[in-house]
Amino acid sequence: MVVLTGGEPLCHPQLGEILRTLRETKVRFGMVTNGWLLDENRLATLLDFGIESMTVSLDGTRLNHDWLRGREGSFYRAVRGIELLARSDIPIFDVVTCANPRNLAELNEVEQLLRRVGVSRWRLFSIFPKGRAKLNRDLILNAAQLKQLLAWIATRRRVLRDDDFAIDFCCEGYLPKEVDRQVRDEPYFCRAGINIGSVLADGTISACPNIDRSLSQGNIRDDSFAEVWENKYQVYRDRSWLKKGTCSSCEEWAHCQGNSLHLYDADLGHAVVCHSSAHREGRNVLESG
Repeated sequence: MVVLTGGEPLCHPQLGEILRTLRETKVRFGMVTNGWLLDENRLATLLDFGIESMTVSLDGTRLNHDWLRGREGSFYRAVRGIELLARSDIPIFDVVTCANPRNLAELNEVEQLLRRVGVSRWRLFSIFPKGRAKLNRDLILNAAQLKQLLAWIATRRRVLRDDDFAIDFCCEGYLPKEVDRQVRDEPYFCRAGINIGSVLADGTISACPNIDRSLSQGNIRDDSFAEVWENKYQVYRDRSWLKKGTCSSCEEWAHCQGNSLHLYDADLGHAVVCHSSAHREGRNVLESG
């Protein structure tokens, strides 16, 4: 299955051509969107092309969502898109939220909004300190806040066990087993390069789109994606090279294998966040060793 993401895929000038190609080749596809451009006409077009899944980002109530998105009116546009999808016949639909220090206290309010408009599945993410987020500590949960988020998710999942509304912590970050089973439907597993590959906007072939560019494996303009997938993804599939520093003596290495691969920072030589130690010991960043 192909997922169109970004950035914002609805802004792409060749989106129509991409959709036609997907339909002609009978490739199943979905999309992740911020909802700004998602109106009735665009949704109808996407459904006509056979879209099977859509994810919309909603990052808090109005003030905090617009603050994070950097554009006034983003909240209302996102909610409009969510409402349209909730009323549509799209097979798979969910909402994702990037938890941060500013919206952590309003998760109950966001949940009530989503339930009210007909959402049945909600995934929560923590923002990781890479790219521009690395320069803005206002976006990053500290260890205590991460524990607060996970405890909230675990509590709500227990309450909602027999409900038709599901809350799930994202796939990012290895967590101790006793915590993991309380916040996720499926146990932690970094799928990058295992059953996820990506082609970036400039043609770069990667695994998860967020992975450090030093781990890229060619470019679609010069290389066959099938050839790269079969023969050049060893760096993703054998992660023994990550067993160094703090990770080299960690008892949880066999399950974690250096944490989610998109958290790896080539300049540091290790992952920028260790969720397990943050949860257990209040430490956020792996020490180099």
